Amino acid sequence: MRPLTLDLQGFTAFRQHTSLDLGDLELFALVGPTGSGKSSLLDAMTFALYGQTARLGAAGLDALISQGERGLSVSLTFEVGGAVYRASRTKGRKQAENEVRFERRDEDGRWTNLSDGGAKGISERIRRVVGLDFKTFARSVMLPQGEFSKVLHGTGKERQALLGELTGLDHVAAMQRVASDRAKELKHQTTSLNAVLAGEYEGVTLEAAAALRAEREAVSFEAERLTDERERLNTRQTRLREQERVFRAREDAARRLQALEARAASVQAGAERAGQARRVAAVLPLLDAAERARIAADREASEARGAQAAAQAAQTRAEQAEAALTAAQAQDARIPDLEARAETLRGAEDDAARLRRAGGTPQTTHAQPLPWDEDAFLIARESAQKAEKNRQERVQLEAQRAALHADRARQDLETAQIGTLEAEQGRVEREGKAAKAELDVADTALREAQVTAGVAAYRTHLHLGEPCPLCEQPVMVLPKGEVPDLSALERQAAALRAALDGRRLRYKEIGLELGALRRATEARAATLRDWEEGIAARETDLRAAEALVAGDPAAQAARLLAGLAARVRAAGPDPARARQATLHDIAAIRQQLQAAQGALARAEAEASAAQATLRGVQSGAARRAQEAAEATAALATALAGLGLDAPQARAAALPEAEVAALEEAARSYSASRAQLREAVADLDRQLGAAPFDPAELSQVARDLTATDAALTVARERAGQLAEQERALRERLERKADIEARALAASRTFDTWQTLAGSLKANEFQQFLLAEVEAQLLTRAGLLLHDISDGRYRLALQGGDYVVQDLWNAGEVRGVKTLSGGETFLASLSLAIALSDYLAGNKVLGALFLDEGFGTLDPQALEAVAGALENLRTQGRMVGVVTHVESLSERLPSRLLVTKSVAGSSVQRLEG
Repeated sequence: MRPLTLDLQGFTAFRQHTSLDLGDLELFALVGPTGSGKSSLLDAMTFALYGQTARLGAAGLDALISQGERGLSVSLTFEVGGAVYRASRTKGRKQAENEVRFERRDEDGRWTNLSDGGAKGISERIRRVVGLDFKTFARSVMLPQGEFSKVLHGTGKERQALLGELTGLDHVAAMQRVASDRAKELKHQTTSLNAVLAGEYEGVTLEAAAALRAEREAVSFEAERLTDERERLNTRQTRLREQERVFRAREDAARRLQALEARAASVQAGAERAGQARRVAAVLPLLDAAERARIAADREASEARGAQAAAQAAQTRAEQAEAALTAAQAQDARIPDLEARAETLRGAEDDAARLRRAGGTPQTTHAQPLPWDEDAFLIARESAQKAEKNRQERVQLEAQRAALHADRARQDLETAQIGTLEAEQGRVEREGKAAKAELDVADTALREAQVTAGVAAYRTHLHLGEPCPLCEQPVMVLPKGEVPDLSALERQAAALRAALDGRRLRYKEIGLELGALRRATEARAATLRDWEEGIAARETDLRAAEALVAGDPAAQAARLLAGLAARVRAAGPDPARARQATLHDIAAIRQQLQAAQGALARAEAEASAAQATLRGVQSGAARRAQEAAEATAALATALAGLGLDAPQARAAALPEAEVAALEEAARSYSASRAQLREAVADLDRQLGAAPFDPAELSQVARDLTATDAALTVARERAGQLAEQERALRERLERKADIEARALAASRTFDTWQTLAGSLKANEFQQFLLAEVEAQLLTRAGLLLHDISDGRYRLALQGGDYVVQDLWNAGEVRGVKTLSGGETFLASLSLAIALSDYLAGNKVLGALFLDEGFGTLDPQALEAVAGALENLRTQGRMVGVVTHVESLSERLPSRLLVTKSVAGSSVQRLEG
């Protein structure tokens, strides 16, 4: 994976949009002051690819959002295997604002969207394309410099612990725990299965299944025999029940015949009673007519007496209704006065409604009230509203002026700050030029002293007239033997170089800050001009609006409202309720008058009707008395002919239906007796000579019941035995399965127990770490040989790291004897070797060496700078993160990160 372009905004110190082109970089420095955001650029790359960073992990990522911003966005374009991809992520302070996108660039330059499957699916697709997970990427691409000095100087145990953590070989212990847990689980499973076989399946055998089958077949044979016996008993029972039916029918017919013959006397008496009823039937209508005539005469006489009382009551009610009508007519004379009062109260009610609409109450008062004028009130209220609006506009305008004055003051402060920064920039520039001149003088003096010291070192090998061992020319003059103090000159040159680096960095920071301030002041100046013009226009409009409002319209409206309130109070506390009460009184009087008129009309009509009814009832009573006398005479004549009186005739009478029923009963009795006699004779012929024995039928029924019960028991037992046999067969199958599982678990347990025992030994992890350490030393030794100009190689001797000094006849010495710069070279070699190892034994497309150079002395920095210059990148990008200016200037390219009030920015410097 090789980064090509990085775009970010709202990410930690990079508040504004920042775009970084990395496509053609190989060996470069990422330089800037502490806290400027150098490491944030590396965090942005890991966040774009994996959605997390090495410093924060996957939690607490809100800390990556710039202070005061709503969210961040990061986009990384990178190359893998000749293909170009782009991973983009945005993050807000809410989960719904998070988004991830992955694209691939085609040969024609168009981007193909690979963002499907949700956030997890996209992240997994990015991981497969990069070829590294987050942990491996963080260890192999973002090299942890501080860990490798511990690897160099630590004991063997400490080195193995650190290498185990860096390479992830600590998972061997986890593997041992998994194997041990698996072995315990399998042992428990084997024990449980064997216990189940011993406890639950001890009697489950093929012999038991055969015994159940034999018993089931014997029971089935017995069930077939009982079935035949039941069929025989059923046939015999059917024949006996047919005999029982005929026997019981003959007994029933005989009983009914006997009962009929016992009723012969009662049937004869009924026939005679029916004949007597037929003789008195002609007298019954006369009896009924005489009775009806008497009842009608009594009823008519009673009705005549009631009609007389009703006529008198109706006359009394008519007189009372006439008196009530006279009283109602007297109340009706008050209606004109009540209607006039209701009209007056209606006006007061309208005034109260106007008062409410105008915003007043009956209690509204004023020292100087005015007569109510609705038009004048509306004009005054509108003018008061305009005056209040003008007042609010005046308050807002004054607030705008105060804010304008504050921004002008801020503009003046920033203008003064620009002048201060320009003066400081000029001073820093002068100091930098002076420091550059002093450094040139010191470098010249140091080079001359180095030449002098070198010549002095060879003075003992020079002899007058003999060839010089360096230039092979005859020595004419011997040099002086004085040796200058190179250490003091080197310290002076280093101090001057550091001072010059500080001046250069400060000059760049001031330039960036000046640019941001100038842009801000220019933008604010235009805003202030527009703001001032807007305030002037609002002031003009406000003055024109204030001129349109004269006097005190609010007081005028209050005086008019007080006049209306006084008028409402004069009409009483509640004119609406008083008006409703008056209208109610008027309606009640009218309703009372109408009711009295209606009551009088109804009473007079009822009195007339009662008189007419009385006359009609009296006439009817006379007619009914005459009819009753005539009916009584006709009845006496008829009874005399029969020789009976009225009660005897009434007692002998029967209804026609009862007479007919008695006559029919006599006829039916004779027919039924003859029919039953014939039926008894026929049933006797069917029974014949063989008698019927009920005990025999009962015995057959008991035998059949017992046979059915035995057959049911036999069938149930056969079913139970069949089910037991099936269950036993299934248990035999389960037993075989459990035996197979127990055997397999036992074999697997042996395998996992052996693996757990092998992994438990410390020698296995030590063996793996020793192999890793040997590969790292081989790669690191070759790399150290290259970047140290062929001087050093790394090796392992007596359990400790050593270096072989090839410039000193291959001398071997411990790594603890190395200087600071040499220690860094060895650590760098180990770090790059481990990076290639973690990446899968392949050269990565990019490496980033994070901070670790600030504590080196000038001599060590010189060695490191030389080593980095000699570092062969093998086509990969190598970035060195540092804040040491002198080290960054030795590299081919630099990315300068600066910070200001507007946020950090980065620019690329060449050379």
